Amino acid sequence: MIRVIGWDIGGANVKAARLLFTGGRAESGAAIRRYFELWNNARDLRRLLQEIYSDLGRADAMVLTMTGELCDAFNDRAEGIAHIIDAARGAAQGIPLYVINLDGLLIRLDGGEVDLLTLAPTNWIAEALVLATRQPDCLLVDIGSTTTDLIPIVGRKIAARGKRDIERLVHGELIYTGVLRTPVTAITSRIPLRGTICPISAEHFAVSADVYVTLGRLQPEDYTCATPDGHEKTRQGALRRLARVVCEDSKHLTVGELHAMAAYIAERQIQQITEGMFQVLSRFENGHCLPVAPVGVGAFLGETCAKRLGLAICDPPVLTDSGSLSLSPCAAAATLLGEAISHP
Repeated sequence: MIRVIGWDIGGANVKAARLLFTGGRAESGAAIRRYFELWNNARDLRRLLQEIYSDLGRADAMVLTMTGELCDAFNDRAEGIAHIIDAARGAAQGIPLYVINLDGLLIRLDGGEVDLLTLAPTNWIAEALVLATRQPDCLLVDIGSTTTDLIPIVGRKIAARGKRDIERLVHGELIYTGVLRTPVTAITSRIPLRGTICPISAEHFAVSADVYVTLGRLQPEDYTCATPDGHEKTRQGALRRLARVVCEDSKHLTVGELHAMAAYIAERQIQQITEGMFQVLSRFENGHCLPVAPVGVGAFLGETCAKRLGLAICDPPVLTDSGSLSLSPCAAAATLLGEAISHP
């Protein structure tokens, strides 16, 4: 039996998956997700990883992907990458640690010289590499708490044009919109209200989690990020925050009006994502025929966008024989390492 832990360390969330391999197959697995504001707590990252490692159980090897290197706790991305690697090493000392680079290769961190800037961001690469072995032609739509990844897979190969974030932004493969942390002001600048078009306040009053809790697409327990006002994550709290967007108190707006506001904001976010999908799919002769594989905490929104474009939806693969883990970057990274170790 080979035990592998895959890490996905972002600026706002730390995710880890532990897979058990026997005979080259992943029999079972478990995953943990923790909200963690890396920009405020960079020095505590090692301690958190140690806690997660203890909760998951020991491993024979670990593999690391990341996006948190970009957060402004660090002077530059190289410093962030080095910090995250050091924290992962400290989480389980003596355990072999691998990373996935921008070319999709597994690199063992054994003390040798390595170009840090080739090691991030790579969580989307791990996910797409595994999906490509299960679904030869599709568009991976991973909608997370903060961002959306649109990764075309054609002929079992990743057909993305960008690798670094700046390239992926330009090519429409990375959209800074998600279903939890995105400020409403990043989705729209005005909202229909009482027969008018009302400009909204340029303040951090509400986020996308408030929108989807209001609409019932997310439950309060799914609201894993911090609230803008530091108060409760209930539907009532979400309604109160949405009212502030138009500089009003929730008691002066009806529930129906607030629900309609949320529906409009959601519609604008759908438009943001479908516009990116149009851009990416337009590169391929039969792009309009590619099925969509929606994953992430916002998979429900990915399904909505696919239906809006008339695209088929394919189920993301289950990564273990027991069905305990579905596709995610940390589970995908663990899958790649476990298969590589099992079949060197």
